Amino acid sequence: MPAHDVHAHYYPPEYVAVVREVAAEEGRAGEVARAFLQHRIITKVPTFLGDLDDRLRLMDAAGIELQALSFASLNIWHRDAATRSRLVQAFNDGCSAVVARHPDRFRLLASLPLPHVDEAVAEAHRARTLPGFAGYSIPTHIDTVPIDAEQWQPVYAAMAEESALVITHPDGFCAPGALADHGMEWAIGAPFEDTIAAVRLLASGLLDEHPALTWVIPHLGGTLPFLLHRLLWRWKLETEMLGTDDHAATSLERLLFETANCSPHTLRLALEVLPAGRIVFGTDYPFVDPADLVRPVQLVRDALDETEAEAILSGRIAPLLTPTRMDAS
Repeated sequence: MPAHDVHAHYYPPEYVAVVREVAAEEGRAGEVARAFLQHRIITKVPTFLGDLDDRLRLMDAAGIELQALSFASLNIWHRDAATRSRLVQAFNDGCSAVVARHPDRFRLLASLPLPHVDEAVAEAHRARTLPGFAGYSIPTHIDTVPIDAEQWQPVYAAMAEESALVITHPDGFCAPGALADHGMEWAIGAPFEDTIAAVRLLASGLLDEHPALTWVIPHLGGTLPFLLHRLLWRWKLETEMLGTDDHAATSLERLLFETANCSPHTLRLALEVLPAGRIVFGTDYPFVDPADLVRPVQLVRDALDETEAEAILSGRIAPLLTPTRMDAS
């Protein structure tokens, strides 16, 4: 059975054109835009910025039938709501155009112009009308504000008006300087961002408030499989000693966890610790294995029996990637 990749990235030309405009500005937004245009990995990998032929060739070689395209980083948290909306709409429209050209190979997980709430609500509605829309992508923190902050509730309510998939994604560890050296920000910081987002979603009640949203935590939940026992023990202790809410009763079965960046050892740990049937397939392409998509598929097949491997590679996620529409009219 062909694989369905829920975690893949692309920066369409329409988005890059708006970034170039912002890069001419002074201030923080201009700095981030220039950093994006000079990114040492993004600028060296053609499939990030428009080379669909090579991407499709690699997908075919790996037996990946479908990729869900979502934003990775760097988010340009522009203070001007109109400019932030232009950036996001250019990204969503550009990815939707890719789906229109290859309707059997791609889906759109739309971005939203957070932290601007009214504009994000409007884009949540507009994005659903785009060909290939299958859900949303939300950063693990939103311009340093936690993912479960009360101010985002109107946005989540708009997203949840109909059933939708939502994948979270790190935007760079937001403890300035702590992980600036030795590649630690993304090798170590990003998995902790995944962990923090998962815990906040679980403990805040957000999952119960918006049951129509199915959340996917990337990278097997970051450090969550390793730290889960300690987290549940601490929640239980604080409930008994301090009278806090019993977050340990929150069901992990409300979340999905995708396989990007895993090894056979981490995948086996996640299968042992996380609830049964909650792991799905993702690659984090092209950040991981930019010239080879066979490895992440084969890793799942080699580590598991055929039934579980097929469930992870496509069986669980395929129904959730059904687009709301495919025509461009």
